[in-house]
Amino acid sequence: MKHLIVGPAGHGVTEYALGLARATGAEVIREETFGDTPLAGPVHVTFTDHLFGDTAERLLARIDGPLSVSLHDIPQPAEGDGRYRRRGEAYARLAQAVDGVVVSSQHERALLADLVDVAADVVPLPVEDRRAAAARAEPVVPESMAGLDRDLVLFGFVYPGKGHALALEALTELHRQWGPDSGAPRRLTALGPVSIGHDDLVAELTRDAEARGLEFRVTGFVADEFADAALLSAGIPFAAHRNVSASGSLAAWTSVGRRAIASAGRYTEEMERLRPVTLRLVH
Repeated sequence: MKHLIVGPAGHGVTEYALGLARATGAEVIREETFGDTPLAGPVHVTFTDHLFGDTAERLLARIDGPLSVSLHDIPQPAEGDGRYRRRGEAYARLAQAVDGVVVSSQHERALLADLVDVAADVVPLPVEDRRAAAARAEPVVPESMAGLDRDLVLFGFVYPGKGHALALEALTELHRQWGPDSGAPRRLTALGPVSIGHDDLVAELTRDAEARGLEFRVTGFVADEFADAALLSAGIPFAAHRNVSASGSLAAWTSVGRRAIASAGRYTEEMERLRPVTLRLVH
């Protein structure tokens, strides 16, 4: 079976797809952006509409033969009626038309069931156990990440709803309760790059932090050679993104043995059952 893998290097879905292909020994058809060249099946696609577009038709038209999909970023009602309906139609059409569907959590399977009545297998996102390797690695991070040990840290792409605004609120409340000399973090670090089209969010979060007497910074892309050290250096690991259905950033914290603070919900509670005592769930 061939794996059609679409998207830029470093994108979470793209990296997952590459790892899946390596693990199965599959032939890879690699495209930075989604093309139109016809392909003979069987083909497997790791799909998100952010990379393939918001309709299923172009993908279905390209494949002549069996097609299976791993679905990511499944639509949720909290996105808003218009966006949920538009995205939901694309996912439902694709799921109905293909020969096999895989999702990354029971939570995602329930979300898909709200859209369409199809069978879907659950294969949780892999979590590599990097604790021993991370402990042996030289604990050095670039100067741009200096001081992580004193910060509240979110890992991954910066985009609305990822939890940065909530993190600033939490820090504000912490200082209100504990007082100005408590030693609690005064800076929120976004450990990762800004998602395309959301540069204005950085300015918004910076202004919000300053108004609260706090600081906010974005490190930009974290190279693989520094990732483990950065995650281990973080003062307080935090993961509170809304509408989460599968999270590579949660998996990254877990992989190096960090127990991130995470918002309780159907997905995070499922992950805590799957890997007990790897998260600190809060309501």
